Amino acid sequence: MAASNDTMISVRNLSKRFRVYDTPMDHLKEWITPRGMSFHWAYWALRDVSFDIARGSSVGIVGVNGAGKSTLLKILCGTLSPTSGTVRINGRITGLLELGSGFHPEFTGRQNIHLNARLLGLSDREIGKRMPRILAFAELGDFIDHPLRIYSTGMALRLGFSVAANVDPDILIIDEALAVGDAYFQQKCLRHLREFRDKGGTLLFVSHDPGAVKLLCNEAYLLHDGVLAERGTPETVLDYYNALIARRSSDDTAFKIERQRTTGLQPAAQRSGTFDAVITRVDIKAGGAATRTLVAGTQAAIEVEAVALDAIPSPTVGIAIRDRLGYEVFGTNTHRLKTVVPALEPGSRATVTFAFPCNIGPGDYTVTAALHSGIDHLERCYDWADKYVVFKVLPETDHYYAGVARLPVRVEAAVAAAAPTDPHELLRTLFGDAPRAIRFDDGTAAWTFSGWHAVETPGGKAVRWTQQHAAFVLKAGERGALSIELSADESQCRPGPLRLGLLVNGVEAASAEVTSPGWQTVTFALPAAVRNRMARFALHCSRTFVPADAHGTADRRELGVMVALVWSE
Repeated sequence: MAASNDTMISVRNLSKRFRVYDTPMDHLKEWITPRGMSFHWAYWALRDVSFDIARGSSVGIVGVNGAGKSTLLKILCGTLSPTSGTVRINGRITGLLELGSGFHPEFTGRQNIHLNARLLGLSDREIGKRMPRILAFAELGDFIDHPLRIYSTGMALRLGFSVAANVDPDILIIDEALAVGDAYFQQKCLRHLREFRDKGGTLLFVSHDPGAVKLLCNEAYLLHDGVLAERGTPETVLDYYNALIARRSSDDTAFKIERQRTTGLQPAAQRSGTFDAVITRVDIKAGGAATRTLVAGTQAAIEVEAVALDAIPSPTVGIAIRDRLGYEVFGTNTHRLKTVVPALEPGSRATVTFAFPCNIGPGDYTVTAALHSGIDHLERCYDWADKYVVFKVLPETDHYYAGVARLPVRVEAAVAAAAPTDPHELLRTLFGDAPRAIRFDDGTAAWTFSGWHAVETPGGKAVRWTQQHAAFVLKAGERGALSIELSADESQCRPGPLRLGLLVNGVEAASAEVTSPGWQTVTFALPAAVRNRMARFALHCSRTFVPADAHGTADRRELGVMVALVWSE
């Protein structure tokens, strides 16, 4: 099967064998003895793996430790050669495979950025262009100029991910590295990966976190014993992965994994376990009657029935409720609830009822039921019935809320005069030191807030139109003057002078009039209290115009004045 132009990664019959020597002496003996004498045994990390990944795909790779995930990614990144098979990569590929890979412990963070980026094929000019983005993403502060050997594991992750994510790769590979980061940086990385995916980048993501795989990926692969055992939607593959973990933990050759039968005789999407006992019924009940529709906030019950085919000395019955995306909303079992289920004899039937208020948000949900021993299904699983029942939760008519949880809320509101605050200190705490001038072709443009349209460059000059009310933060000069280089439209000046009001920290402090269109400088006198201090300013235009109405263009924006520069002296 030939790969198309939209195929970013094409893998065919890929296998990787490692030679394993029991002792170093065996390696030496094999090297010095005649050909044909072997003192090693072969370990196949990958066996005959084939797949294609299209442009813009996000693929999660899951599997137990030793399944071959890291070996596969190293081959894709070119740091490991396959024993047989082919790999074709279409585009620049960047991987974060192991913390510290591509870094030197005695180099500073900044030097390691240059080293790692050069290894990825970037020129010095390209590195210099990307350096501000990398430093801003890493947020390492002064540590960027200290040796890597004094970095914590989380700091090394910040540096590695920041380089990998900001060299503009076509394909990005992440191998479990996010697991060591703090919660803030993990969220930052996940947000960046979503943006990378949404812009058409191709992502391969290895993780043991099912939530991250479901969040980031539109497809998942399950590697098991070096073989591509399953592929499909993240939810389907993770269900199969969960069953494999249970089988491995049970250490029982009787453990089976059964998908839904096409005959429809059993409703669960997937069944797994030893089947010493079998779940025969799962019902949603309201008011004592079976239903598939609940109203949020009402009393409900999930009833699970099971029949024993062998003796079960200490059974545990559990349930899990998942939303339409497969995220687990709630789960519990009789062991965690400290409820003893009597021992089951062959042929006996057990019925367990979980009663609860339906405090979940409107939407579609599924119920998974399990019968096992101990605290969870990993100890000894008899029957795991995945997505056995589908039900719908309808909204209440007299309360509104958003999300998946219907929490009991008591609201109190009070209004009182705020304690006196210094706007300068408040703004400085929030944003740091503000500039004394704002231009729209450099970083000072970030100090404009609400009420501004996008930057335009008519005639090569960076400008921004205001709306009727445009806010910005600036540090006032010692002279107490604030000047704005601006241009008004002739339609605004035709009825009479255009009045511009300047608000300082929410209070109008000065005003000016514009009597003619075109570029001009308007200067406002500032109160003495804000001189040499930060303040929140707002420019208010007494009249706005819409270019489509005033000049017959297609522009329907409401415009105030065009601004090129704001500064204070």
